[in-house]
Amino acid sequence: MAEKRALSDSIREKKAEIVFWAFAVVLLLAGLGTAGLWASEDRWAEITREMLLTKDFLHPAINGEVYFDKPLLSYWLIALAATLLRHLDEFAIRLPGAISALFGLYGTIYLGRKLWSKEVGMAAGWILLSCYGFLFWGRTAAADMENLTAVILAVAWFFARVEKPGFFSYLVFYLICFLGAMTKGLPAVGIPLIAILPYLLTENRWKNHFRFSNFAALAAGLLIFLIPLELAKYLPMPEYYSLPAEKLTGLELVWRENIIRFFKPFDHDDEPFYCYVYQLPRVLLPWSLVFIAALAAALSSWKKLKPETKWLLQAMALIFLCFSASGSRRWYYILPLMPFCAILTALFLCSDWKEQWRKWTMLLMRWIIMIAAALDLLCLAVLPFWEKVSGFPPPMGFLIVAPLFGIAALAVLEKRSAGGISRLTRVPAQSAGILMAGTILVGGFFAFQLPSLDQYRTEKPFALELKTKMSGISPENIGFFQKVPPKVVYYADLKRPVRVIADVEELKKFLAAGQGPKMLVAYSREKDLEPLRQCLPAEIIDHPALKEKFAPREKSDSKKLCAWIIN
Repeated sequence: MAEKRALSDSIREKKAEIVFWAFAVVLLLAGLGTAGLWASEDRWAEITREMLLTKDFLHPAINGEVYFDKPLLSYWLIALAATLLRHLDEFAIRLPGAISALFGLYGTIYLGRKLWSKEVGMAAGWILLSCYGFLFWGRTAAADMENLTAVILAVAWFFARVEKPGFFSYLVFYLICFLGAMTKGLPAVGIPLIAILPYLLTENRWKNHFRFSNFAALAAGLLIFLIPLELAKYLPMPEYYSLPAEKLTGLELVWRENIIRFFKPFDHDDEPFYCYVYQLPRVLLPWSLVFIAALAAALSSWKKLKPETKWLLQAMALIFLCFSASGSRRWYYILPLMPFCAILTALFLCSDWKEQWRKWTMLLMRWIIMIAAALDLLCLAVLPFWEKVSGFPPPMGFLIVAPLFGIAALAVLEKRSAGGISRLTRVPAQSAGILMAGTILVGGFFAFQLPSLDQYRTEKPFALELKTKMSGISPENIGFFQKVPPKVVYYADLKRPVRVIADVEELKKFLAAGQGPKMLVAYSREKDLEPLRQCLPAEIIDHPALKEKFAPREKSDSKKLCAWIIN
Protein backbone atom coordinates (compact mmCIF):
# COMPACT_ATOMS: atom_id res chain seq x y z
CA MET A 1 0.00 0.00 0.00
CA ALA A 2 2.82 2.40 0.92
CA GLU A 3 4.57 1.61 -2.35
CA LYS A 4 1.41 2.41 -4.34
CA ARG A 5 1.00 5.68 -2.47
CA ALA A 6 4.65 6.59 -3.12
CA LEU A 7 4.25 5.75 -6.81
CA SER A 8 1.07 7.81 -7.00
CA ASP A 9 2.82 10.79 -5.37
CA SER A 10 5.73 10.42 -7.77
CA ILE A 11 3.37 10.47 -10.77
CA ARG A 12 1.59 13.58 -9.42
CA GLU A 13 4.93 15.32 -8.95
CA LYS A 14 5.99 14.51 -12.50
CA LYS A 15 2.68 15.85 -13.82
CA ALA A 16 3.11 19.01 -11.76
CA GLU A 17 6.62 19.48 -13.15
CA ILE A 18 5.41 18.96 -16.73
CA VAL A 19 2.62 21.52 -16.24
CA PHE A 20 5.00 24.05 -14.71
CA TRP A 21 7.70 23.73 -17.35
CA ALA A 22 5.12 23.82 -20.15
CA PHE A 23 3.85 27.12 -18.75
CA ALA A 24 7.40 28.43 -18.34
CA VAL A 25 8.47 27.57 -21.90
CA VAL A 26 5.33 29.08 -23.43
CA LEU A 27 5.43 32.28 -21.37
CA LEU A 28 9.13 32.86 -22.05
CA LEU A 29 9.27 31.85 -25.72
CA ALA A 30 5.85 32.64 -27.23
CA GLY A 31 6.03 35.71 -29.44
CA LEU A 32 9.63 36.27 -28.38
CA GLY A 33 10.73 37.51 -31.80
CA THR A 34 7.55 39.37 -32.73
CA ALA A 35 8.43 42.86 -31.53
CA GLY A 36 11.23 44.99 -32.92
CA LEU A 37 14.26 45.89 -30.85
CA TRP A 38 13.69 48.42 -28.11
CA ALA A 39 15.81 50.37 -25.59
CA SER A 40 19.25 48.83 -24.97
CA GLU A 41 18.50 45.65 -26.94
CA ASP A 42 20.00 47.34 -29.97
CA ARG A 43 23.46 47.24 -28.37
CA TRP A 44 23.40 43.47 -28.01
CA ALA A 45 21.95 43.08 -31.50
CA GLU A 46 24.41 45.32 -33.31
CA ILE A 47 27.50 44.14 -31.41
CA THR A 48 26.66 40.51 -32.18
CA ARG A 49 25.93 41.35 -35.84
CA GLU A 50 29.36 42.96 -36.18
CA MET A 51 31.01 40.01 -34.43
CA LEU A 52 29.43 37.60 -36.91
CA LEU A 53 30.35 39.91 -39.79
CA THR A 54 34.03 40.38 -38.86
CA LYS A 55 34.58 37.03 -37.10
CA ASP A 56 36.21 39.05 -34.30
CA PHE A 57 34.59 37.88 -31.06
CA LEU A 58 36.97 39.64 -28.67
CA HIS A 59 36.30 43.28 -29.59
CA PRO A 60 32.61 44.16 -29.23
CA ALA A 61 31.89 47.19 -31.40
CA ILE A 62 29.05 49.45 -32.54
CA ASN A 63 29.60 51.01 -35.94
CA GLY A 64 33.28 50.09 -35.68
CA GLU A 65 33.88 51.73 -32.28
CA VAL A 66 34.92 49.20 -29.65
CA TYR A 67 32.35 49.02 -26.86
CA PHE A 68 33.65 47.20 -23.78
CA ASP A 69 30.96 48.40 -21.35
CA LYS A 70 29.66 44.84 -20.93
CA PRO A 71 31.64 41.57 -20.85
CA LEU A 72 31.78 39.25 -23.84
CA LEU A 73 29.76 36.16 -22.93
CA SER A 74 26.32 37.75 -23.37
CA TYR A 75 27.23 38.54 -27.01
CA TRP A 76 28.71 35.08 -27.56
CA LEU A 77 25.48 33.44 -26.39
CA ILE A 78 23.49 35.45 -28.94
CA ALA A 79 26.03 34.57 -31.64
CA LEU A 80 25.66 30.90 -30.71
CA ALA A 81 21.85 31.14 -30.89
CA ALA A 82 22.09 32.85 -34.29
CA THR A 83 24.49 30.18 -35.55
CA LEU A 84 22.22 27.34 -34.42
CA LEU A 85 19.12 29.03 -35.83
CA ARG A 86 21.07 30.11 -38.96
CA HIS A 87 19.73 33.63 -38.67
CA LEU A 88 20.28 36.65 -36.45
CA ASP A 89 16.89 38.16 -35.67
CA GLU A 90 14.93 39.36 -32.65
CA PHE A 91 14.14 35.79 -31.57
CA ALA A 92 17.81 34.73 -31.61
CA ILE A 93 18.84 37.95 -29.86
CA ARG A 94 16.38 37.38 -26.98
CA LEU A 95 16.69 33.59 -26.79
CA PRO A 96 19.72 33.43 -24.41
CA GLY A 97 17.88 35.59 -21.87
CA ALA A 98 14.79 33.37 -22.06
CA ILE A 99 16.84 30.18 -21.65
CA SER A 100 18.70 31.78 -18.74
CA ALA A 101 15.31 32.50 -17.15
CA LEU A 102 14.42 28.80 -17.39
CA PHE A 103 17.67 27.91 -15.61
CA GLY A 104 16.93 30.58 -13.01
CA LEU A 105 13.56 28.95 -12.35
CA TYR A 106 15.28 25.58 -11.98
CA GLY A 107 17.77 26.97 -9.46
CA THR A 108 14.97 28.57 -7.44
CA ILE A 109 12.85 25.40 -7.36
CA TYR A 110 15.87 23.27 -6.50
CA LEU A 111 16.92 25.51 -3.61
CA GLY A 112 13.36 25.59 -2.25
CA ARG A 113 13.14 21.81 -2.36
CA LYS A 114 16.62 21.22 -0.98
CA LEU A 115 16.31 23.43 2.11
CA TRP A 116 12.56 23.23 2.76
CA SER A 117 10.16 21.02 0.78
CA LYS A 118 8.95 20.09 -2.70
CA GLU A 119 5.83 22.13 -2.08
CA VAL A 120 7.87 25.25 -1.26
CA GLY A 121 10.05 24.73 -4.33
CA MET A 122 7.11 24.49 -6.73
CA ALA A 123 5.28 27.45 -5.17
CA ALA A 124 8.46 29.54 -5.44
CA GLY A 125 8.76 28.58 -9.11
CA TRP A 126 5.21 29.69 -9.89
CA ILE A 127 5.67 32.95 -7.99
CA LEU A 128 8.94 33.82 -9.74
CA LEU A 129 7.62 32.85 -13.18
CA SER A 130 4.66 35.22 -12.89
CA CYS A 131 6.53 38.25 -11.52
CA TYR A 132 6.62 41.36 -13.69
CA GLY A 133 10.37 41.87 -13.34
CA PHE A 134 11.17 38.26 -14.19
CA LEU A 135 9.03 38.01 -17.34
CA PHE A 136 9.99 41.50 -18.45
CA TRP A 137 13.72 40.79 -18.38
CA GLY A 138 13.41 37.11 -19.28
CA ARG A 139 11.96 38.21 -22.63
CA THR A 140 14.48 41.03 -23.20
CA ALA A 141 17.88 40.94 -24.88
CA ALA A 142 20.19 42.03 -22.07
CA ALA A 143 22.55 40.48 -19.50
CA ASP A 144 20.36 41.03 -16.44
CA MET A 145 18.62 37.65 -16.56
CA GLU A 146 21.94 35.84 -16.97
CA ASN A 147 23.12 37.71 -13.87
CA LEU A 148 20.08 36.60 -11.83
CA THR A 149 20.49 33.02 -13.02
CA ALA A 150 24.20 32.86 -12.16
CA VAL A 151 23.48 34.07 -8.62
CA ILE A 152 20.70 31.59 -7.83
CA LEU A 153 22.47 28.66 -9.55
CA ALA A 154 25.68 29.33 -7.62
CA VAL A 155 23.81 29.43 -4.29
CA ALA A 156 21.81 26.32 -5.21
CA TRP A 157 25.02 24.48 -6.18
CA PHE A 158 26.67 25.49 -2.91
CA PHE A 159 23.88 23.91 -0.86
CA ALA A 160 23.74 20.88 -3.15
CA ARG A 161 27.43 20.17 -2.43
CA VAL A 162 27.77 21.67 1.04
CA GLU A 163 28.43 18.23 2.53
CA LYS A 164 30.90 17.35 -0.23
CA PRO A 165 33.56 20.06 -0.13
CA GLY A 166 36.38 19.54 -2.57
CA PHE A 167 38.04 20.98 -5.66
CA PHE A 168 35.26 19.88 -8.04
CA SER A 169 32.49 21.37 -5.88
CA TYR A 170 34.35 24.66 -5.50
CA LEU A 171 35.36 24.77 -9.17
CA VAL A 172 31.76 24.45 -10.41
CA PHE A 173 30.65 27.11 -7.92
CA TYR A 174 33.26 29.60 -9.13
CA LEU A 175 32.70 28.70 -12.77
CA ILE A 176 29.01 29.58 -12.40
CA CYS A 177 29.97 32.85 -10.69
CA PHE A 178 32.61 33.92 -13.18
CA LEU A 179 30.59 32.87 -16.23
CA GLY A 180 27.85 35.07 -14.81
CA ALA A 181 30.44 37.83 -14.42
CA MET A 182 31.31 37.41 -18.10
CA THR A 183 27.75 38.45 -18.98
CA LYS A 184 26.97 41.32 -16.59
CA GLY A 185 29.93 41.91 -14.31
CA LEU A 186 31.39 41.08 -10.91
CA PRO A 187 28.06 41.17 -8.98
CA ALA A 188 27.60 37.60 -10.23
CA VAL A 189 30.64 36.71 -8.09
CA GLY A 190 30.02 38.97 -5.11
CA ILE A 191 26.29 38.37 -4.56
CA PRO A 192 26.50 34.53 -4.18
CA LEU A 193 29.38 34.94 -1.71
CA ILE A 194 27.37 37.53 0.23
CA ALA A 195 24.33 35.22 0.19
CA ILE A 196 26.16 32.23 1.69
CA LEU A 197 28.15 34.35 4.18
CA PRO A 198 25.58 34.11 7.05
CA TYR A 199 25.53 30.32 6.66
CA LEU A 200 29.33 30.12 6.77
CA LEU A 201 29.60 32.35 9.82
CA THR A 202 27.04 30.32 11.78
CA GLU A 203 28.75 27.72 13.96
CA ASN A 204 32.09 28.65 12.32
CA ARG A 205 31.28 26.61 9.21
CA TRP A 206 33.73 28.75 7.26
CA LYS A 207 36.58 26.77 8.81
CA ASN A 208 35.45 23.69 6.89
CA HIS A 209 35.85 25.61 3.62
CA PHE A 210 39.12 27.39 4.40
CA ARG A 211 41.21 25.00 2.38
CA PHE A 212 43.66 24.99 -0.51
CA SER A 213 41.18 23.39 -2.96
CA ASN A 214 38.79 26.32 -2.46
CA PHE A 215 41.42 28.95 -3.27
CA ALA A 216 42.74 26.88 -6.19
CA ALA A 217 39.24 26.69 -7.67
CA LEU A 218 38.81 30.46 -7.15
CA ALA A 219 42.07 31.07 -9.03
CA ALA A 220 40.94 28.81 -11.88
CA GLY A 221 37.60 30.62 -12.19
CA LEU A 222 39.32 34.03 -12.10
CA LEU A 223 41.75 32.90 -14.79
CA ILE A 224 38.90 31.85 -17.09
CA PHE A 225 37.30 35.26 -16.53
CA LEU A 226 40.51 37.15 -17.34
CA ILE A 227 41.67 35.20 -20.42
CA PRO A 228 39.25 36.79 -22.97
CA LEU A 229 39.97 40.27 -21.58
CA GLU A 230 43.72 39.81 -21.93
CA LEU A 231 43.41 38.25 -25.38
CA ALA A 232 41.35 41.26 -26.50
CA LYS A 233 44.16 43.51 -25.26
CA TYR A 234 46.85 41.89 -27.42
CA LEU A 235 45.09 40.47 -30.49
CA PRO A 236 44.51 42.85 -33.43
CA MET A 237 41.13 44.35 -34.30
CA PRO A 238 39.67 44.76 -37.81
CA GLU A 239 41.46 47.58 -39.62
CA TYR A 240 38.48 49.93 -39.55
CA TYR A 241 37.76 49.49 -35.81
CA SER A 242 38.63 52.26 -33.37
CA LEU A 243 38.97 52.40 -29.59
CA PRO A 244 36.68 54.70 -27.59
CA ALA A 245 37.98 58.12 -26.58
CA GLU A 246 39.17 56.92 -23.16
CA LYS A 247 41.06 54.00 -24.80
CA LEU A 248 40.39 51.68 -21.89
CA THR A 249 41.03 47.95 -22.23
CA GLY A 250 38.43 45.35 -21.27
CA LEU A 251 40.08 44.72 -17.89
CA GLU A 252 40.26 48.43 -17.12
CA LEU A 253 36.59 48.79 -17.97
CA VAL A 254 35.75 45.87 -15.66
CA TRP A 255 37.47 47.81 -12.87
CA ARG A 256 35.68 51.03 -13.77
CA GLU A 257 32.24 49.49 -14.28
CA ASN A 258 32.26 47.30 -11.15
CA ILE A 259 34.57 48.79 -8.53
CA ILE A 260 34.78 52.51 -9.25
CA ARG A 261 31.08 52.72 -10.10
CA PHE A 262 30.16 51.05 -6.78
CA PHE A 263 32.00 53.62 -4.66
CA LYS A 264 32.05 56.66 -6.95
CA PRO A 265 29.42 56.36 -9.69
CA PHE A 266 29.89 58.34 -12.87
CA ASP A 267 26.36 57.58 -14.08
CA HIS A 268 23.24 55.74 -12.88
CA ASP A 269 23.38 57.79 -9.69
CA ASP A 270 20.04 59.58 -9.95
CA GLU A 271 18.17 57.15 -7.68
CA PRO A 272 18.20 57.67 -3.87
CA PHE A 273 19.85 55.06 -1.63
CA TYR A 274 16.41 53.87 -0.46
CA CYS A 275 15.09 53.34 -4.02
CA TYR A 276 15.00 49.55 -3.71
CA VAL A 277 12.46 49.87 -0.89
CA TYR A 278 9.91 50.64 -3.59
CA GLN A 279 11.65 49.12 -6.61
CA LEU A 280 11.73 45.62 -5.12
CA PRO A 281 7.91 45.52 -4.74
CA ARG A 282 7.75 46.81 -8.31
CA VAL A 283 9.67 43.88 -9.79
CA LEU A 284 7.68 41.43 -7.62
CA LEU A 285 4.29 42.53 -8.97
CA PRO A 286 1.61 41.15 -8.73
CA TRP A 287 2.87 39.34 -5.60
CA SER A 288 4.31 42.40 -3.84
CA LEU A 289 1.57 42.41 -1.19
CA VAL A 290 2.08 38.72 -0.45
CA PHE A 291 5.84 39.20 -0.20
CA ILE A 292 5.46 42.12 2.25
CA ALA A 293 3.09 40.01 4.36
CA ALA A 294 5.55 37.09 4.19
CA LEU A 295 8.45 39.28 5.28
CA ALA A 296 6.46 40.74 8.18
CA ALA A 297 5.25 37.28 9.25
CA ALA A 298 8.77 35.82 9.13
CA LEU A 299 10.32 38.65 11.14
CA SER A 300 7.56 38.53 13.76
CA SER A 301 8.08 34.75 14.08
CA TRP A 302 11.91 34.92 14.17
CA LYS A 303 12.41 32.78 17.27
CA LYS A 304 10.29 29.97 15.84
CA LEU A 305 12.00 29.93 12.44
CA LYS A 306 14.17 27.05 11.28
CA PRO A 307 17.88 27.78 10.71
CA GLU A 308 17.42 27.58 6.95
CA THR A 309 14.74 30.27 7.02
CA LYS A 310 16.85 32.51 9.26
CA TRP A 311 19.70 32.12 6.77
CA LEU A 312 17.34 33.11 3.92
CA LEU A 313 16.31 36.32 5.69
CA GLN A 314 19.90 37.19 6.56
CA ALA A 315 21.04 36.57 2.99
CA MET A 316 18.23 38.73 1.63
CA ALA A 317 19.09 41.54 4.04
CA LEU A 318 22.78 41.49 3.06
CA ILE A 319 22.02 41.43 -0.67
CA PHE A 320 19.55 44.29 -0.27
CA LEU A 321 22.04 46.35 1.72
CA CYS A 322 24.79 45.67 -0.81
CA PHE A 323 22.72 46.99 -3.71
CA SER A 324 21.54 49.96 -1.64
CA ALA A 325 25.12 50.83 -0.62
CA SER A 326 26.24 50.98 -4.24
CA GLY A 327 26.32 54.49 -5.63
CA SER A 328 25.12 53.23 -9.01
CA ARG A 329 21.44 52.28 -8.91
CA ARG A 330 18.83 51.19 -11.44
CA TRP A 331 15.48 49.56 -10.70
CA TYR A 332 16.49 46.32 -12.43
CA TYR A 333 19.81 45.95 -10.57
CA ILE A 334 17.82 44.36 -7.71
CA LEU A 335 16.69 41.43 -9.90
CA PRO A 336 19.11 38.87 -8.33
CA LEU A 337 17.16 39.19 -5.07
CA MET A 338 13.94 38.01 -6.74
CA PRO A 339 14.46 34.21 -6.42
CA PHE A 340 15.10 34.57 -2.67
CA CYS A 341 11.97 36.73 -2.32
CA ALA A 342 9.97 34.11 -4.24
CA ILE A 343 11.17 31.38 -1.85
CA LEU A 344 10.26 33.46 1.22
CA THR A 345 6.80 34.15 -0.24
CA ALA A 346 6.37 30.44 -0.98
CA LEU A 347 7.34 29.61 2.63
CA PHE A 348 4.62 31.99 3.84
CA LEU A 349 2.04 30.21 1.66
CA CYS A 350 3.17 26.73 2.67
CA SER A 351 3.93 27.20 6.40
CA ASP A 352 1.93 27.87 9.54
CA TRP A 353 3.28 31.39 10.15
CA LYS A 354 0.54 33.85 10.98
CA GLU A 355 -2.22 31.80 9.41
CA GLN A 356 -4.73 34.60 9.76
CA TRP A 357 -2.39 37.00 7.96
CA ARG A 358 -2.09 34.53 5.09
CA LYS A 359 -5.85 34.07 4.91
CA TRP A 360 -6.57 37.81 4.65
CA THR A 361 -3.67 38.48 2.28
CA MET A 362 -4.77 35.79 -0.15
CA LEU A 363 -8.39 36.91 0.09
CA LEU A 364 -7.33 40.40 -0.95
CA MET A 365 -5.19 38.96 -3.76
CA ARG A 366 -8.18 36.93 -4.97
CA TRP A 367 -10.20 40.12 -5.31
CA ILE A 368 -7.36 42.01 -7.02
CA ILE A 369 -6.87 39.25 -9.60
CA MET A 370 -10.63 38.90 -10.05
CA ILE A 371 -10.91 42.62 -10.87
CA ALA A 372 -7.96 42.38 -13.29
CA ALA A 373 -9.60 39.40 -15.02
CA ALA A 374 -12.91 41.28 -15.24
CA LEU A 375 -11.13 44.22 -16.89
CA ASP A 376 -9.71 41.82 -19.47
CA LEU A 377 -13.25 40.63 -20.16
CA LEU A 378 -14.38 44.20 -20.80
CA CYS A 379 -11.82 44.74 -23.59
CA LEU A 380 -14.20 43.62 -26.35
CA ALA A 381 -16.93 45.85 -24.94
CA VAL A 382 -14.82 48.97 -25.57
CA LEU A 383 -13.85 47.89 -29.09
CA PRO A 384 -16.59 49.90 -30.91
CA PHE A 385 -15.59 53.09 -29.05
CA TRP A 386 -11.81 52.68 -29.11
CA GLU A 387 -10.97 54.68 -32.24
CA LYS A 388 -13.46 57.45 -31.42
CA VAL A 389 -11.90 57.99 -27.99
CA SER A 390 -8.23 57.33 -28.78
CA GLY A 391 -8.02 58.62 -32.34
CA PHE A 392 -6.14 55.59 -33.68
CA PRO A 393 -7.08 52.01 -34.67
CA PRO A 394 -7.49 49.52 -31.82
CA PRO A 395 -4.73 46.99 -31.12
CA MET A 396 -6.82 44.01 -32.25
CA GLY A 397 -4.41 41.33 -31.06
CA PHE A 398 -4.33 42.90 -27.60
CA LEU A 399 -8.08 43.36 -27.24
CA ILE A 400 -9.26 40.07 -28.73
CA VAL A 401 -6.90 37.86 -26.71
CA ALA A 402 -7.51 39.66 -23.40
CA PRO A 403 -11.01 38.20 -22.73
CA LEU A 404 -9.64 34.68 -23.21
CA PHE A 405 -7.13 35.21 -20.41
CA GLY A 406 -9.82 36.85 -18.28
CA ILE A 407 -12.10 33.84 -18.65
CA ALA A 408 -9.26 31.40 -17.93
CA ALA A 409 -8.20 33.34 -14.82
CA LEU A 410 -11.76 33.47 -13.45
CA ALA A 411 -12.17 29.74 -14.12
CA VAL A 412 -9.13 28.76 -12.06
CA LEU A 413 -10.11 31.23 -9.31
CA GLU A 414 -13.33 29.31 -8.82
CA LYS A 415 -13.09 27.72 -5.35
CA ARG A 416 -14.39 24.41 -6.64
CA SER A 417 -11.29 24.24 -8.86
CA ALA A 418 -8.86 24.68 -5.96
CA GLY A 419 -8.35 20.98 -5.28
CA GLY A 420 -7.73 20.12 -8.93
CA ILE A 421 -5.36 23.05 -9.43
CA SER A 422 -3.50 22.08 -6.25
CA ARG A 423 -3.03 18.50 -7.45
CA LEU A 424 -1.92 19.80 -10.84
CA THR A 425 0.65 22.24 -9.47
CA ARG A 426 1.57 20.72 -6.07
CA VAL A 427 0.87 24.12 -4.49
CA PRO A 428 -1.37 24.42 -1.34
CA ALA A 429 -5.06 24.49 -2.27
CA GLN A 430 -5.74 27.87 -0.65
CA SER A 431 -3.12 29.49 -2.93
CA ALA A 432 -3.04 27.31 -6.04
CA GLY A 433 -5.90 28.93 -7.94
CA ILE A 434 -4.70 32.45 -7.15
CA LEU A 435 -1.13 31.69 -8.27
CA MET A 436 -2.38 30.05 -11.46
CA ALA A 437 -4.76 32.93 -12.25
CA GLY A 438 -2.01 35.50 -11.67
CA THR A 439 0.33 33.53 -13.94
CA ILE A 440 -2.28 33.41 -16.70
CA LEU A 441 -2.93 37.16 -16.57
CA VAL A 442 0.68 38.36 -16.25
CA GLY A 443 2.11 35.71 -18.56
CA GLY A 444 -0.61 36.23 -21.14
CA PHE A 445 0.09 39.95 -21.16
CA PHE A 446 3.83 39.58 -21.79
CA ALA A 447 3.70 36.60 -24.16
CA PHE A 448 0.65 37.46 -26.28
CA GLN A 449 -0.74 40.95 -25.64
CA LEU A 450 2.34 43.16 -25.37
CA PRO A 451 3.96 41.95 -28.67
CA SER A 452 0.81 42.99 -30.54
CA LEU A 453 1.46 46.64 -29.61
CA ASP A 454 4.60 46.63 -31.75
CA GLN A 455 2.46 47.78 -34.68
CA TYR A 456 2.57 51.29 -33.20
CA ARG A 457 6.35 51.51 -33.03
CA THR A 458 8.17 53.34 -35.80
CA GLU A 459 11.91 52.68 -35.50
CA LYS A 460 12.08 49.31 -37.28
CA PRO A 461 9.94 50.28 -40.32
CA PHE A 462 12.06 53.42 -40.77
CA ALA A 463 15.33 51.48 -40.52
CA LEU A 464 14.20 48.82 -43.00
CA GLU A 465 13.08 51.47 -45.49
CA LEU A 466 16.37 53.28 -44.93
CA LYS A 467 18.20 50.08 -45.82
CA THR A 468 16.41 50.06 -49.18
CA LYS A 469 17.26 53.72 -49.80
CA MET A 470 20.93 53.05 -48.98
CA SER A 471 21.33 50.55 -51.79
CA GLY A 472 23.51 52.06 -54.48
CA ILE A 473 25.16 54.56 -52.12
CA SER A 474 28.75 53.76 -51.14
CA PRO A 475 29.41 53.45 -47.37
CA GLU A 476 31.81 56.41 -47.35
CA ASN A 477 29.00 58.61 -48.70
CA ILE A 478 26.63 57.76 -45.83
CA GLY A 479 26.81 60.04 -42.80
CA PHE A 480 24.96 60.25 -39.49
CA PHE A 481 24.93 63.66 -37.87
CA GLN A 482 26.31 63.53 -34.30
CA LYS A 483 24.94 60.09 -33.41
CA VAL A 484 24.48 56.65 -34.96
CA PRO A 485 21.51 54.77 -33.41
CA PRO A 486 22.64 51.12 -33.07
CA LYS A 487 19.12 49.97 -33.92
CA VAL A 488 19.28 51.65 -37.34
CA VAL A 489 22.74 50.24 -38.09
CA TYR A 490 21.53 46.75 -37.13
CA TYR A 491 18.44 46.79 -39.33
CA ALA A 492 20.32 48.44 -42.21
CA ASP A 493 22.78 45.52 -42.05
CA LEU A 494 25.74 47.67 -43.06
CA LYS A 495 28.91 45.87 -44.08
CA ARG A 496 31.22 48.70 -42.99
CA PRO A 497 30.95 51.46 -40.38
CA VAL A 498 29.31 54.68 -41.53
CA ARG A 499 30.67 58.14 -40.87
CA VAL A 500 29.62 60.03 -37.74
CA ILE A 501 29.61 63.77 -38.39
CA ALA A 502 30.39 65.65 -35.18
CA ASP A 503 29.72 69.28 -36.12
CA VAL A 504 29.01 71.79 -38.89
CA GLU A 505 32.64 71.91 -40.10
CA GLU A 506 32.74 68.13 -40.56
CA LEU A 507 29.37 68.25 -42.31
CA LYS A 508 30.71 70.79 -44.83
CA LYS A 509 33.71 68.54 -45.56
CA PHE A 510 31.42 65.50 -45.91
CA LEU A 511 29.19 67.29 -48.42
CA ALA A 512 32.13 68.62 -50.43
CA ALA A 513 34.19 65.43 -50.63
CA GLY A 514 33.96 62.57 -53.11
CA GLN A 515 31.68 61.68 -56.00
CA GLY A 516 28.16 60.33 -56.28
CA PRO A 517 25.03 60.76 -54.17
CA LYS A 518 25.30 61.16 -50.42
CA MET A 519 22.93 60.15 -47.67
CA LEU A 520 22.66 62.20 -44.50
CA VAL A 521 20.70 60.91 -41.48
CA ALA A 522 19.80 63.08 -38.48
CA TYR A 523 17.08 63.66 -35.91
CA SER A 524 14.19 65.85 -37.02
CA ARG A 525 13.77 68.07 -33.96
CA GLU A 526 14.43 71.72 -34.74
CA LYS A 527 17.43 71.93 -32.38
CA ASP A 528 18.99 69.01 -34.29
CA LEU A 529 18.17 70.51 -37.69
CA GLU A 530 19.57 73.96 -36.92
CA PRO A 531 23.23 73.00 -37.68
CA LEU A 532 22.12 71.35 -40.93
CA ARG A 533 20.43 74.56 -42.09
CA GLN A 534 23.84 76.22 -42.10
CA CYS A 535 25.01 73.84 -44.82
CA LEU A 536 21.92 72.89 -46.84
CA PRO A 537 19.08 74.89 -48.41
CA ALA A 538 15.74 74.99 -46.60
CA GLU A 539 13.96 73.26 -49.52
CA ILE A 540 16.20 70.23 -49.00
CA ILE A 541 16.01 70.20 -45.19
CA ASP A 542 12.22 70.55 -45.21
CA HIS A 543 11.71 67.72 -47.71
CA PRO A 544 13.69 64.66 -46.58
CA ALA A 545 13.74 61.55 -48.73
CA LEU A 546 12.60 59.54 -45.75
CA LYS A 547 11.08 60.53 -42.43
CA GLU A 548 10.24 58.37 -39.45
CA LYS A 549 6.53 58.44 -38.74
CA PHE A 550 4.90 59.46 -35.49
CA ALA A 551 3.10 56.81 -33.50
CA PRO A 552 -0.44 57.49 -32.23
CA ARG A 553 -0.53 59.94 -29.32
CA GLU A 554 3.19 60.64 -29.72
CA LYS A 555 4.34 64.18 -28.97
CA SER A 556 5.45 66.38 -31.85
CA ASP A 557 8.89 66.93 -30.29
CA SER A 558 9.66 63.20 -30.00
CA LYS A 559 13.04 62.13 -31.35
CA LYS A 560 12.47 60.99 -34.93
CA LEU A 561 14.98 60.33 -37.68
CA CYS A 562 15.09 61.81 -41.16
CA ALA A 563 17.23 60.91 -44.15
CA TRP A 564 18.24 63.10 -47.07
CA ILE A 565 19.74 61.91 -50.35
CA ILE A 566 21.88 64.71 -51.73
CA ASN A 567 23.07 64.54 -55.34
